[in-house]
Amino acid sequence: MAQKMGIESAPDSVSCTACHAPMKNVQPALLMPSFDAKAADKDFSCANCHGGAEQWILSHTRPEYPRAALEKLGMRPLGTAYQRANACVACHQNLSDELVKANHPPLIFELDGLLLEQPKHWREDADFSHAKTWLVGQAVALRETAAQAQKQPGEARVAEIEAIQEVLLASETGWERKSPADLVKAADDFAKKISSAPMSAAQTRAALGKLMLYRKPFELSAFANVAAEQRMRAVGHYAERVALAIDRLNQSLIAAGEKAAFAEESLDELFKAAPPPKSFDADVAENFVRKLDALSVDRK
Repeated sequence: MAQKMGIESAPDSVSCTACHAPMKNVQPALLMPSFDAKAADKDFSCANCHGGAEQWILSHTRPEYPRAALEKLGMRPLGTAYQRANACVACHQNLSDELVKANHPPLIFELDGLLLEQPKHWREDADFSHAKTWLVGQAVALRETAAQAQKQPGEARVAEIEAIQEVLLASETGWERKSPADLVKAADDFAKKISSAPMSAAQTRAALGKLMLYRKPFELSAFANVAAEQRMRAVGHYAERVALAIDRLNQSLIAAGEKAAFAEESLDELFKAAPPPKSFDADVAENFVRKLDALSVDRK
């Protein structure tokens, strides 16, 4: 990849280290004398997510210390799903045209699953919901993809944008289709709105039911705004995201103490039926729909 991009040394290029080794971009003067420089190739610090800690490190563990005061001292707020999405999305969604041409693996931003992979060192607010976290993540992914398309337009990005819009529409959680000119602001506003309100188990179950029964993206007339040669890619993007959505919403019900919509292991076949979007064709799409139908039948 580095050779294709004209980069002499990937470990020393900010194009690579910005996401893969952010500690390498920290000024040496800010590091403790005991810091192992070799760790910079793989380690992350608190500051990568929370911001520079010089002013707040001694206060942030005190329960009586106001969050607003910590923010004024430079501690990046991560208490809401919207704030967390903004902190993570840059390295987990967008790829420049140069990286795509260099065969960088495709990225898909799914906030709730991403956070589960982190060692949990925080307490959730009373209205926390895995479903809400998933939904906010999708809105922010849409915002970022739309913003990237304004800088580097292309039919492949249009396919992904339309697929994310379709996922939001399928969930029937309040999203309305937007034109490209309005998309960045509308997606950001939607993410803020969802993040600021509770999402009940009943709302989660309703969204899950809608997603499992929605078949419009698999119709011949689907994705009319996408170039003909990119329409199956759009179907693939939709299938990939809807499989993740069904998983996260089901897990949200379990975490809330509710009855799961279906057994977790029954979702495996759906994931197997969703290869990378570029691999989708009519036969793959038909197989995915069959697995989706089977999952719907098994729904409790």
